[in-house]
Amino acid sequence: MQLTFLRQLATRSALLLSLGLGLGACDKALNVEPQNNISSDKGYSTKEDAAAGLLGCYDGLQNTNYYGVSFPSDVDMVSNNIIEVGTFNTTYGLVAQNQISADNIEIANLWSIMYDTINRCNYLLEESDKITDPAFPKLTTQGEARVIRAITYMNLLALWGGTTQGYGYTGGLGVPLRLTPTLAIGDQTAPQTRATEDAVATAIRADLDFAIANLSAGTGTRVTKSAAQALRARFELRMRNYPDALSFAKAVPAISLATFALATTTTPADAIWQLYFSATDQNSFAFYWFPTPSGRNEFDPSPGLVAAHTTGDLRLPVNNSTVTAGTTLKYTRTTSRDDYFNVVRYAEVVLTIAEAAAQTGDLTTAATNLNIIRKRAGLANTTATTAAGLITDILLQRRLELAYEGHYWFDLRRTNTVQSALGSTTATANSYNQTFRNLFPLPLRDINLSNGVLVQNTGY
Repeated sequence: MQLTFLRQLATRSALLLSLGLGLGACDKALNVEPQNNISSDKGYSTKEDAAAGLLGCYDGLQNTNYYGVSFPSDVDMVSNNIIEVGTFNTTYGLVAQNQISADNIEIANLWSIMYDTINRCNYLLEESDKITDPAFPKLTTQGEARVIRAITYMNLLALWGGTTQGYGYTGGLGVPLRLTPTLAIGDQTAPQTRATEDAVATAIRADLDFAIANLSAGTGTRVTKSAAQALRARFELRMRNYPDALSFAKAVPAISLATFALATTTTPADAIWQLYFSATDQNSFAFYWFPTPSGRNEFDPSPGLVAAHTTGDLRLPVNNSTVTAGTTLKYTRTTSRDDYFNVVRYAEVVLTIAEAAAQTGDLTTAATNLNIIRKRAGLANTTATTAAGLITDILLQRRLELAYEGHYWFDLRRTNTVQSALGSTTATANSYNQTFRNLFPLPLRDINLSNGVLVQNTGY
């Protein structure tokens, strides 16, 4: 069955409306069951039900408030890869200035859709265990759902968790950890305390390891073993577990990076996992990047990102289009709005190998993999000869290579360089000098309705 047809099924039989994850929703709203969804007391009884439910999980990722534009854009705005030049001044504008308050609706919506996506996965995982049809691919279905849940917890932890120094430190904060579905108002919708960072990390690793054990290698718009391995490498790099990051990154089947395509395509040669969009299932990337009549020009490349490119870098006209000023060639389909989104690319894997190798003392492997990316971008080999020098260059290449894909803020956080990269030595009130802002604020509506159960990040 084709992915596009499954996505249509997902809208009418995916799962019960998620309950209790956005604590600000009122009971009246929570009691309304959508007419196009099946009731939770019926559940999934066939492999077709489960297939539609899985597409509902993917659909959560594709929501406009998540990977449909907001999440990667927020990450690149707060890290000064993107500047906000439109009219969403009290949402995107404050994110771009790192002046996020707990009542910012952009952040509240992001938190809510992430937990909604997790609930979809939880429901599928519980219900799929009941299906006995021997033709049902239970383990692969559950593997895909567990990767979707894992990456969503990775993103929650990355924005709201850890410490001001980064991730993987003693006493790191986590987020509420829900691993069973929310089906009815009551105990299941009761406010939940924040788990520790370690507890959330354990759940993420368990999900990715399950997927690695039960999925096949490959690339595409569905999760594969290759994607799960790459995400495990991403997570271990973020948590500063460099030997594990190196091991998982090396396990990802190699994709040639010999050629750089200046004119980007819907599916770049190094794509491992992309989110599918279509003219009837759109995202808002190109719409927010391009000016009227096809867009609203909410985003521009930041001067800092543009200046970070050196002479001859083939990525510059991609990150700062010379075709339409103030746009990018990564997202160009303003009419159909069906640019695919790259969740995982092999270029990231190569840079993970390079950085993890440098961190563990293998400078030859680090330089070799770094130069693969540099050569592909039209640059000469690195001149760095020390671990520190190589890591500095690797982090720069990550910023340029993965621009507008939602990585740079997490690189700054995990290397504890938010303040040195973005702070001001002359303005003590500069928001980037306020280290508590390295963690986002939990939504005020969830804090208020938890009656003290959910604790806000310090400083907000």
